Amino acid sequence: MQNNEERLIRLFGTAPIVIYNLLFILIGLAVYSDEGLYAATHFIFKVYITCIGVIIIYKRFILNNLILSDQPLRKKYVIQLVILVMSGFLVSIILGVYITPREGMPPLPIAILIWVAFTIIGILLISSSAYTKHYFEQKIISVRTEAEKVQAELDLLKSQINPHFLFNTLNNIYGLVHMNDKRAPEMISKLSSILRYLLYDCGESRVNLRKEKELIEDYLQLQALKSNSIADRIDFYVDGILDQHVIMPMLLINFVENSFKHSDIDVNEKGWVNISLEVTDNQLHFKTRNTIKKELQNKNGFGIGLSNTKKMLEADYKDRHSLETSTNKDNFEVDLKLELI
Repeated sequence: MQNNEERLIRLFGTAPIVIYNLLFILIGLAVYSDEGLYAATHFIFKVYITCIGVIIIYKRFILNNLILSDQPLRKKYVIQLVILVMSGFLVSIILGVYITPREGMPPLPIAILIWVAFTIIGILLISSSAYTKHYFEQKIISVRTEAEKVQAELDLLKSQINPHFLFNTLNNIYGLVHMNDKRAPEMISKLSSILRYLLYDCGESRVNLRKEKELIEDYLQLQALKSNSIADRIDFYVDGILDQHVIMPMLLINFVENSFKHSDIDVNEKGWVNISLEVTDNQLHFKTRNTIKKELQNKNGFGIGLSNTKKMLEADYKDRHSLETSTNKDNFEVDLKLELI
């Protein structure tokens, strides 16, 4: 991508010069092809050389200052350009006076008009090219800066989310180990599977959606191992996932983790967590619903995990997603739709 950008910038710098020289060659051939070598040389020496001299000085010493300087200073460089053009104009007239035209050569006024026309065309070509080049360079710098900013933000958010997720999981395992519960080894096995995913897959910008689905399953099994009663009140429905579907890593799991963090499933025998993951025509529809603790039923905030995930969606999926959350009496719902690419 960077090489393509550099080629494009070089093209803006060289194309006008090539066009300008070709234009001179075509005019010379068209006008002086029947007049002989002397006429063509006269045209090149009197018109081409003086035009190119003015344009090179303009490009080297004035043009960049016109582009980069503030508005009050531009008047100074415009005056310099006018002086330069007038100087070239006088040199062209002097050459036209002292170089005696032969038969078939255009008169001095015509030669002067040709010089003025080519000088104006050259200045316009060089100026438009330089302004376009400067515009694209600034755009490229802006895009790269924004991309670096977004990447830094995503890295920061991931560094916040992953430890947050692992802390809660390790806390659950610690409780079982402390009570010498036989379910602890199985929970450690599930955790090792999750850690393997975090270490080997989450470094990429996209992962296979099946792996994210398997991560959710491992997490749900960790929760279900707490008790048979909890296992019966967890539901996970999946449909439509294909091998080519990819997604940002650790995106969906944060909604799942948030559901359990704020759910009352541990203390309420009627508490529940329902999760669905469906894909239709590369459109993902992910939904979580859960009962919530009484002390959270009148609150709108649901923790750092969900807040950071919203930021991740805004940074990476922008206009290609919709996220809705709602609280209905004693349960909370997250409804995520996004375009998979």
